[in-house]
Amino acid sequence: MGVYYMIVNVDKKEALSPHDFDYGAKMAEWCYQGNEMVLALHNLLTDRWKGDRVYVVSDDLADVDDDYSKALAEARKVLGVRSLYKFACEQCTELQPDEVDTEDHDIRYIYNHALKVFVDMEHCPKYTDWISPLPLLIALGHDGPGGGNFDFEDDEDMEDAVGSWCDTVSSIELRTKPLEGVEYREIQPGFTEEPPGRHYYIVNVDKRKLFGAYDLQLLSWSCYQCEMVHILHNLFAEEWKGDRVYVVAHDALNGWEFPGNEALCEELAQSEEKGLFFYAEKHFERLGTDDVEIEDQGIRYLYNHALREYVDLKHCPVREEDDDCIAPLPLLLTIGNVGDVELDLMPEDGGFEHMGKWCATVRSIEVSKEPLPGVDYPEFRPDFLQK
Repeated sequence: MGVYYMIVNVDKKEALSPHDFDYGAKMAEWCYQGNEMVLALHNLLTDRWKGDRVYVVSDDLADVDDDYSKALAEARKVLGVRSLYKFACEQCTELQPDEVDTEDHDIRYIYNHALKVFVDMEHCPKYTDWISPLPLLIALGHDGPGGGNFDFEDDEDMEDAVGSWCDTVSSIELRTKPLEGVEYREIQPGFTEEPPGRHYYIVNVDKRKLFGAYDLQLLSWSCYQCEMVHILHNLFAEEWKGDRVYVVAHDALNGWEFPGNEALCEELAQSEEKGLFFYAEKHFERLGTDDVEIEDQGIRYLYNHALREYVDLKHCPVREEDDDCIAPLPLLLTIGNVGDVELDLMPEDGGFEHMGKWCATVRSIEVSKEPLPGVDYPEFRPDFLQK
């Protein structure tokens, strides 16, 4: 059981139900950027629903006092109902997916002319969990962080932001381009399941592909037995051997200025994103778990032929609790770790001085299950061990 939501247009007596779009009806199950429910809401508000009173209402809204929102009190009075959720279910036409536009038209800016504020979707924390801000800004019946079966981790401004646009919903305007001559204040509501921090993608510059874990913070996925580490090893063993592959932080605007990356640096300098993390997110192919080999294939040796050294994973510090034991390859390829946030490797931790050491020579990396015959390199033990 839980608290369930629908999108209702009070003026046109139309509604969108998550169940019709094959999503769960709890807010956390459908309010993500790019899904059909959110795209339908965006497209309707740019067209037939523009200027209407549109809300995301919960099924326990009847228990919320009228003082919760002027919009709620007014809608109840005009419609003569107690529950807007029941009104949406019984008196509104439920629009089906084939009756609305669910295409992605690159809507980026959400303006509220009454409040003189706007949201730039590119500045929302989509690299963590892709939560769309609009459904939460027009939500009626949510009791604040942790309430209403709301599965999101709150931060400082989240509680005040939820439902804060309900009284001014008619003044919302969605656009693909910014409005010229409008000097509104930008807001970035902190709707995110993941705590603030530094986040990382595995990026293949040559094949223009990227891969990311659900929790993108580095020390959350770089322990020995994590699937992400197995995936990285397996890709280097076959498809990505000889490619430029980096583990890039979201706020790393430089760090790849070494020979062979001149064209990449020029490409990023001319881009809107400037940094490789967001550039790759927008322009590279995102791999899913169906596209990669997840199982541990027994990779033990990591060779760097340019530096003439190798790592034997069996000689790296391994404890019974694998969460404390950090695999070396992701950290040797890291760009952007500065040790200043939680779940970054800190200066006092073992191996910090080796962060990103193999980035400039990544093309010469070779991984194997057995020692390479005839190769007599000294062994390198970076000793990345989380304190």
